[in-house]
Amino acid sequence: MPYAFFHELCPELAESETRTITILDNSSLGLPAGDYSLLEMFCNERKCDCRRVFFNIVSSLTNDVVAIIAYGWEGKKFYAKWMGDDDPEVIRELQGPILNMGSPQSNLAPAILDLVNDIILNDSAYVERIKMHYLIYRSKIERRTSSKRRRGKLKLRR
Repeated sequence: MPYAFFHELCPELAESETRTITILDNSSLGLPAGDYSLLEMFCNERKCDCRRVFFNIVSSLTNDVVAIIAYGWEGKKFYAKWMGDDDPEVIRELQGPILNMGSPQSNLAPAILDLVNDIILNDSAYVERIKMHYLIYRSKIERRTSSKRRRGKLKLRR
């Protein structure tokens, strides 16, 4: 599944609704003071309905990605059916939140995962915003691929 940034298709919405966590004091969290922006990525594969987001967490201190966290908001039954596999480990990785094993992670990643886990699980309005972003993004992907197919068919008919 290829993932692409939400802001590529929805720049205005991403700019106004990207979540940033500000850490003022690092004593209890294990994170340096600074801003940590959660840049959303969604699957851009046609007809995919994985209902997942990848958060690329960018630190204001380094302007680099310090963690990549995968999060699927549906239940275990959904992912077992979607994947065609009910292996608990596979399902756990699809649901998340989890550090994406295929991505480089900084030494801050475990502490960021804990922080994001607390935010995602405790802020239902934020989870609903992510779901809405997913639906908007998916509709743009489907329209874009449908439009490309129609243009291709028109060219073939000439």
